[in-house]
This record gives sequence, structure tokens and C-alpha cells, in this order.
Amino acid sequence: MDITNPKIFISYSWTTDDHQQWVLDLAIRLSEDGVKVTLDKWDLKEGHDKYAFMEKMVSSEEIDNVLIICDRGYKPKADNRSGGVGDETQIITPELYSDIQQGKFIPIVSERDSSGENFIPAYIKSRIYIDLSNEDTFEDNYEQLLRTLYKAPKHKKPALGKVPSYLFEQEINHYKTQNILKQMRSALDKNPNRLRVMSIQFQEAFLEELASLHFNNVDFHELDDKIVERIENSKPLKTDFIEFLEILIEADKINSDNLKDFFEKSFTYTKPLTSRTTYEIEFDHVKFLIHELILYSFLLLNKYKYYNIMADLLNAEFDLETVTYEQEIDLSIFRFNLRSLDYRMEKLNLRTVCLQADLLVERAGKYKKELIDIDILLHYFIRSRSSLYGWFPVTYQHKEFRSKISLLRNLKSEKHAESTKSLFNRNSVEELKDFLMNFGDMEKHINYFRKIPHPREHINPDEIATKY
Repeated sequence: MDITNPKIFISYSWTTDDHQQWVLDLAIRLSEDGVKVTLDKWDLKEGHDKYAFMEKMVSSEEIDNVLIICDRGYKPKADNRSGGVGDETQIITPELYSDIQQGKFIPIVSERDSSGENFIPAYIKSRIYIDLSNEDTFEDNYEQLLRTLYKAPKHKKPALGKVPSYLFEQEINHYKTQNILKQMRSALDKNPNRLRVMSIQFQEAFLEELASLHFNNVDFHELDDKIVERIENSKPLKTDFIEFLEILIEADKINSDNLKDFFEKSFTYTKPLTSRTTYEIEFDHVKFLIHELILYSFLLLNKYKYYNIMADLLNAEFDLETVTYEQEIDLSIFRFNLRSLDYRMEKLNLRTVCLQADLLVERAGKYKKELIDIDILLHYFIRSRSSLYGWFPVTYQHKEFRSKISLLRNLKSEKHAESTKSLFNRNSVEELKDFLMNFGDMEKHINYFRKIPHPREHINPDEIATKY
């Protein structure tokens, strides 16, 4: 690498012999470090015109920097335009103001007064200085001076990167859902009976906004990038849906039929809305969001003990126009496997077990534990039924060691066991005990299920309904 030796001129006051020696020592050290120093003691000879010399040093394009040594003698002479320093100041001042880059003239603080104030004259007071007045910080600040002269900053500005494409993605417009939520909040206090109609309006608006997540004409190799961006863009919709559920729960206006109808309609958006050629993975971001909304629906229903609505949804047969199966379609159809995220893991060589799980947990925030718990519970609930697909709880790998699921742990209570037995598709507490006792035998033929926490890690079946 070619390094250019900087050329500098030192402007100072002959205040005392000690100060002159300090300036000389600084000039010598700079020279030893490769800086070409012009100093009056070295370069101003008998017979030279000192004003012409100073003017040349200050205005010459060959001089990269002018160091202005600020001590108790320099400041008053510069401020009063007296003596040689005053003459030099009059030469420097116009050059200083015409210094567009603002880097040629560098104040150097060589001493301070008894109160710690520096001696920088008024005409360069606003310039950033280098402090060489303190022995404790001298070496660090001298290095800073060298780096400034050599234009080799310690903290280098990074190279200009690529503009993030998501900045120019069209923002998800959730104005309609936000507006309806405001009306619902108002109705919650003033007229709760209006919430039933408004909840339908919210769902219709939500589905309109869900449609805006679709995109066209994307190269297959860029699809995973686009899908991850749209998953990120869907956060406002997820937040709106959670608030929507919380309002209905607070008003005790939530019901399984409305939720079932909403999820049936949302499934439509996992397919193209028009007749055109598509990739199978093109709608994975919509599938991700719907899967996430199912989790949050059950999370909140469980939190507020709406076990009857949970059981209704678990037992429901979903009527999906875009799917034709001889077997009944149950909730497990909303547990989508997202091949685009698996492809992304391979493409980017990501060291993770499941990117889908990582994104779900990352977006969960304060709901993290509850989200993981309900994901595992849905696995248990749906395994207790004759299911089309089953519900593999992708987030289980993020479960904290020895963390207990409250719904299972509380089965020791007879009242709790009675109220939750329908979630496991059982008619009596004894049937519930038997189901949880033999749960592992149902899954011996499926290796990956063995890693999922067994219900017995949370509750000993023999202890179910032993407390009143």
C-alpha cells in the first residue's frame, strides 16, 4: 500500500523557553513518525521575509495541515492581533473560513489554566481540537493526531452496503382493521351488543388486508427472500388479530362458529386468487400467518379458560372449498409445513433446526412460553382424535428445560380435570387418566414424536383429580 507522508506547518507563540522546547520536541517526534514538518526554527533563515514565509505556509496547497499550538501566550496575541502571532492570525483567518473541507487547520491544546480551561483563541474556538496538555492522555491523543495527519482514522467508515429491498416493499395497509378495532374498543364500554356485527366487519377487513400479502412474478430462487419479507410485513395483522380476540374475550362475545368461519375463509388465501401459474411455496407467508393465528387463538382461549370453544374448534369439521378429501378436514390442516423456509435454511446454510419455529418464537415476545405450551398442547389434543394430519409442534425445541405446562400440571384438581377432559376428547376423568397414561404407546412408530415432551413430564396420571 502506497503511503504519502503528510506535510505540515506548525504555528505557535514563543511564550517561554519551555514552551518553545515543547513545540520543538513535538516537531521532532512527528518527523520521526514520517511527517514532513515545516517549523520556523528549521526553515526560516536570516534574510527571509517572515510574513511571506508565513503566508506561503498557510496558503500553500503543498501544506496538508497547519497545527495551531494553543498556549497561554498564543491566545491573547491571536485575539488582539498583536505581535507575530497576530500577523499570522490575520493571514490564517481568511484561509480558515475558505477551508471548505474544514480539515486543514487543527488546534492543538498544549496547556490549560488552573481551572482546566484551554487557551484556544476565538477565531478557531469552534474547531475540534486535539488535547496534548495532559501526560496521562498524551500518547492516546498523539496517536489521534498521527491518524488525522495520515488520514487513517481508528474508526473507519464502513463500505456502502446494498439498500434493503424491504424498505421499498409496499407496507401492509391495516387502516381498516385498526379503525374497526377503535370502534370495537368504544363499543366495549358504550354498547357491547354492537360487537357481534363489528367482529364480522373486522374479519372481512382482515381478509382484504390478507390478500395484499400476495405478490406476482417473482423468480423461484428469490421466493424465500420475498416470503420472509412478507412474514415480517404481516406483524401488524397479527397484532390486530390478537387485539380483536382480546376485545371479544373481555366482552364475553367470542364464539367458535365465528372463529371457524374466519379460518375457513382465510384458507382461501393460501392459493392463487386468479387463474395463473404459481409455485407451490408462493403462499407460504400466508400459511405462516394463518398457522400463527391459530396458535394465538388457542393461546388466548386457554389463558381465559374458554375450554368449551377450544373443544368446539378441535372437534370441528372445516368446510374448505379449495380442498377435496374423503376424510373429514379437521384443525390439523392449518398446521402447514413451509418448504420455502426449509429451502432457505439450506440456501443460507443456517445452523438451526427449524426456521419456521425460530420465526414464530422470535415474534412471540411476551407470549413466548404460552405459545410453545399451546403448540405442544395442540399436539396432545389432536392426537386424541382421529386426525387427518396430526399437529407437529415445531416450537417444542425452544421449550425451556423443566418448564411445566399449567393446563396439565393443574389436572390434579378434580374441577380442572372435569372442565378440560373434553379437550382430550374424553368423556370422563378415568378416560383422561388412561389416555395420558398410554399416550407414548400411540407414537412408538413415529421416531420424531419421541423427542416431544410426554404429558407425564407435566403430570403423573395417577394424581389426576386427586385434589378438590
